[in-house]
Amino acid sequence: MITLRKMTEDEFRAFKKSSVADYAVDLMKGRNISLEQALMEAEEEFDADLPDGLDTEYSFMMNIEDGNENKVGWIFFKYYAREDGDQYYVFLEDLLIFESERRKGFASAAIHAMNTLARQDGCSSSVLFVWDHNPEGMRLYEKCGYKPYNREEGGTYMVKEL
Repeated sequence: MITLRKMTEDEFRAFKKSSVADYAVDLMKGRNISLEQALMEAEEEFDADLPDGLDTEYSFMMNIEDGNENKVGWIFFKYYAREDGDQYYVFLEDLLIFESERRKGFASAAIHAMNTLARQDGCSSSVLFVWDHNPEGMRLYEKCGYKPYNREEGGTYMVKEL
């Protein structure tokens, strides 16, 4: 059993710092670019995705807590309108389970909770991107019912109908 709880401003600042650094490493590995370039791109993309920080519309930065209210990780997802404008989908932007808490079912429970909220809010599908250098992530997402649908440099987009 997990709970998703909205981050505080202090938690958001720590999340941003860690998320940008982790994403820069993914960019370096996935696109074969320098650390300097990767950090710049990661920071720019993060700021563009969240222009109003925690208050960015249709954006959810949540702590993942176990049944005892201990923080075990975080999840960041956004709702997007489909091109036809009639339906929305949820996009998993970032998911991290702290190393000491991995392999306990928290990641799949957080994904399930995200998808339950998204379905209640009218989203018809759930989308994510997994890097080629993250085979564990690919296995997790497949276990959660995601299917590959599009390749891009360094990784694969996956989708699950809700």
